[in-house]
Amino acid sequence: MRQILPMIVALNLAAPAAAQSDDSGLAAPFAASRDPAEFEQALECLTQAVYYEARNQSADGQRAVAQVVLNRVRHPSYPNSVCGVVFQGSERSTGCQFSFTCDGSMYRASMEPLAWERAQRIAAAALSGSVYRPVGLALNYHTTAIRPYWAPSLARQAVIGDHIFYRRPNSTEASFTQTPGLEMASAPSVTSRSTRGVRVHTARAERLRYEMPVMEIPVMEVPVVERAVRVQAVASRRSAGGQRATTRRAAETGSGPRVTVEGGVRVARGG
Repeated sequence: MRQILPMIVALNLAAPAAAQSDDSGLAAPFAASRDPAEFEQALECLTQAVYYEARNQSADGQRAVAQVVLNRVRHPSYPNSVCGVVFQGSERSTGCQFSFTCDGSMYRASMEPLAWERAQRIAAAALSGSVYRPVGLALNYHTTAIRPYWAPSLARQAVIGDHIFYRRPNSTEASFTQTPGLEMASAPSVTSRSTRGVRVHTARAERLRYEMPVMEIPVMEVPVVERAVRVQAVASRRSAGGQRATTRRAAETGSGPRVTVEGGVRVARGG
């Protein structure tokens, strides 16, 4: 695997990038909803995409991911909301568009507050109309460590950090005709928790809370059973024979100590 990985990276980087001679290959500024609740919902979903997809990337790498999400919102092949794009296919174990929405990434690792805040700032700028020009009209990307089957059918747009971005051949801004719709209508259920003052939003958690059955484990109570206990006297080797005889006589006459079990504790009475 260590020998194959450099070959894949070299093959990916050797592919020619798409030429961009004018602004026809640039995305238009995104026009987010002015409704505070919808804007907040879009910001939550876009921040999650930037954070989980490009947390270890530079600011440019994170801007590139945000731009792809917004490009998809405006393209008729994808849902018409930010949350709809980010969580497309997440209801299935396979088929999710962004792997973090269905591979457990949102539940395994603890949140990094500073990284979340940076991702949120970049997402807010993108929703407010900031366009990351190098990505252009790209709708797809993958890491340099893999080479998916669909890569040769698309035009490579740019390499930014550890990601390679692709656009559809001969695509122009005229292809992006979809008008962004309501976020609340297509967004999945989300819940919020606070980590050092940073709001962390985990998708599908609320839905799973209601869908998963509650397993009740009964507590088994084991009663203490009283039974006769054989009493063996401990004596020195010199008096072992005489002691055994004494013990035998006591058992026959009933004059020896009576041992019972009370509350799990052996109790000797008489003798």
